[in-house]
Amino acid sequence: MAKTEDKKIDLLDYLVILIKWKKFLILLLLPTMIVTYLAIYFLIEEQFDAEALIIPADDTSMGGIGSLIGNLDVNLPFDLGAGSSPEMGLYSTIIYSRTNLQKVIDKFNLYQVYKLTPEIKDYKKKAIDILENNISASETEFGAFSLEVRSNSPELAANITNFIIEELNSTLIRIRTEKSRNNRVFLQDRIVEIRQNLRASEDSLIIYQTVSGILQPEEQFKGIIEAYTSIESDLITTKIQKSILEKIKGEQSIDVINMQFEIEEIEKKLGELKKHGEPSGIIPSLKTLPEKAINYFRILREVEINSAILEFVLPLFEQSKIEEKKDIPTLQVIDNAIPPEKKSYPPRMVLTLLMTFSVFLISFIFILIKENENLNASEKMIYVKKNIFKWKNID
Repeated sequence: MAKTEDKKIDLLDYLVILIKWKKFLILLLLPTMIVTYLAIYFLIEEQFDAEALIIPADDTSMGGIGSLIGNLDVNLPFDLGAGSSPEMGLYSTIIYSRTNLQKVIDKFNLYQVYKLTPEIKDYKKKAIDILENNISASETEFGAFSLEVRSNSPELAANITNFIIEELNSTLIRIRTEKSRNNRVFLQDRIVEIRQNLRASEDSLIIYQTVSGILQPEEQFKGIIEAYTSIESDLITTKIQKSILEKIKGEQSIDVINMQFEIEEIEKKLGELKKHGEPSGIIPSLKTLPEKAINYFRILREVEINSAILEFVLPLFEQSKIEEKKDIPTLQVIDNAIPPEKKSYPPRMVLTLLMTFSVFLISFIFILIKENENLNASEKMIYVKKNIFKWKNID
């Protein structure tokens, strides 16, 4: 209970001291508050924040090319399949770039606004630093892009904000156009190469068809097999007829001898076909048929591959030519910047209250020291006075 009573007594002592010195504190704090407010009002320049809100346009990249590529795993030297998601990082990079900031400074003569003259060292860099600190660019929680600019004039803040949006849009259009131009050049060179390869493979196919006699493999191979089967069937039929005539007329019969000559001719012809094929190349030999078929399909595959690549690249090339000529905005402005009605800086009342409270706190400390008669002679006060300005060798 004693400690609680002591604590209450200490608090009452502080209250007694405040009441005792209330006139002094009022005469001190009231002018302090007035002077601080007036000093902030006249010495610290008002600042205004203008804000604009933008979102990317639907068609911000290569448009239909991305949909043409789809899920194909194609390695191209540009990002066509990445979709059209907002590139907020790119926006900030452009806005805070030295080139863009310098354009803003020159457009609105911000050297004069910032009171910077050529006589000041690195005045251009200082102007860029000031402007950079007065720009706030960020992505909102709903996926939009917010741009806020601070200036000493509401109209100037709004004008700078809208000008930055215009420059951002122009830069994005220029980047997209250059990208489309590079894409077009790449695709144009690629088309020339593909057409050369396609022409070479088509010429190879024609030459091979002329030499091998293979024109339509599936139908032709079917006919070739049927031709060999027909000849062998005739051979078997003739042999059967010969054996029947031998039994009826005898081996020395003219009909049997003639039929033997016919069998020998058929066997000779069939043997030559199997080994060499027709001299005209219409019917290849059975021995070389698999090899010729494989070679044909290999050459045909090259023709089909080059045709498929050309069919895929041509729409990309046409789309890139269209994109190169496009000059439409890549940003959609949701809210244009307008001159703000209220200042955003400085917070006069907050700063005035902080300054007044600081003066009160310092004054109250000195009052407490003055009210305590034994405090000046105490060891603690002597230690404070002795070491308050020392930085080393403090015991």
